[in-house]
Amino acid sequence: MLATALAILLGVATANALADRGIPWNNLSQDEQTVLQKHRREWSNLSGGEQSRLLNGARKYLQLPQDTRNAVRQKREQYRKMSPDERRRLREKYREQRQYR
Repeated sequence: MLATALAILLGVATANALADRGIPWNNLSQDEQTVLQKHRREWSNLSGGEQSRLLNGARKYLQLPQDTRNAVRQKREQYRKMSPDERRRLREKYREQRQYR
């Protein structure tokens, strides 16, 4: 039991240390690199915490069924086509909805 607790603590400490130093781009899988492609140039300049946050999001995205990924892609494209004012209104609406959950 003590050995298990120590192993868990060591694992957490190791993960935190790696996050602090950052995650090398080449350590990402091909699928992860594809999802995170827009961050490739800046990747090494991001904090380890930011890299971990982005990588976790990419991994969650990759676990989604293909039809859900396609829907997410379509919504992202619609968002990109919105005017800055439309985006602002959408963000405000989203924040308001989150408050009532």
